[in-house]
This record gives sequence, structure tokens and C-alpha cells, in this order.
Amino acid sequence: MRHLMIASSLLLAACSGQQSKVNPPAAMVVEVPVATYVPIDAALTRRCSWARDGQPSEVFAVSNGRKRCLLQYEAQLDVIEKVQAKPVPDSP
Repeated sequence: MRHLMIASSLLLAACSGQQSKVNPPAAMVVEVPVATYVPIDAALTRRCSWARDGQPSEVFAVSNGRKRCLLQYEAQLDVIEKVQAKPVPDSP
């Protein structure tokens, strides 16, 4: 117990001799551009459904359903691109 007390007092004495650390300078504030998004109408994100699996005789009906959905998605994306325009680059 005595050795423990001596060892701890020596460690504390060794630590007290160190100079306190100087605080680093304050960090610089850096402005970061933040993209702002506009809300998109739920009708523009609605999913299209078609018969994904069918009999071999229904190949043209399935293909036409996929084409109809593809055209719908392309039209929705066109409207979304018009609503949610690209951000304007900052001019120096």
C-alpha cells in the first residue's frame, strides 16, 4: 500500500511539471453551397404497372405495356426536369 502511494504521488508530481497546452486558434468558417430541392408532385413519381409475366402468346401485349410505361416515365422525367431546374453556377 505504501509503494502504491509513493508511485501515485511520483506520477502526479511528474505530470504537474508539464506546461498546459495552448488552445489552437479558432477554426475558419467555410461557406458550403447547399442545393435546394423543390417538392415534386406525387403524380410525377407514380409508378406504372404492366403484366410483367405472360404466356408466350401475350408477348406483344406485355411489350406494349412496357412501352406505355416507358413513355409515361419519360414524360414524367421531362416535367420533373422543368420543375427542378439545375442550380445556377456562381459567377466569380
